[in-house]
Amino acid sequence: MSDWAIAPLDDSGDATANAIIELLKDYNQQFIGRAPYDRFRLAAHNPEGRLIGGLLGEWRSYWLHVDILVVTEPYRRSGLGSALMRTAEQAARDKGYRGIFLDTFEFQAPRFYEKLGFSRFGSIRNFSEGHDRHFYEKRL
Repeated sequence: MSDWAIAPLDDSGDATANAIIELLKDYNQQFIGRAPYDRFRLAAHNPEGRLIGGLLGEWRSYWLHVDILVVTEPYRRSGLGSALMRTAEQAARDKGYRGIFLDTFEFQAPRFYEKLGFSRFGSIRNFSEGHDRHFYEKRL
């Protein structure tokens, strides 16, 4: 018989989710210090105020993890995606962080990230519906 219980955590469990993060930070502290963990968010709007893109990420262990970068179709290839990434990179540099890491599908933006100086460090073949997922890093 075990002395634990496991249960799903819903959206009302933010305090518990934060406590889980603190458990990991407590363990990691002996190896990498008390690394900050926080959200990083950028939004882009057109002149009329409509949302046209953005970047969502997290500061993790002295790296910026980019979870989502999106630009709506009319603004793709306009330089907006590069501008969002430059802003994120500058924020990471300003904090003195080690780099940025992210993942993307082959139908999304691998070449875009490579043009920005990111290096692929891994892939999961056939991650979803026959599509490969690629992992990138850029050291600062």
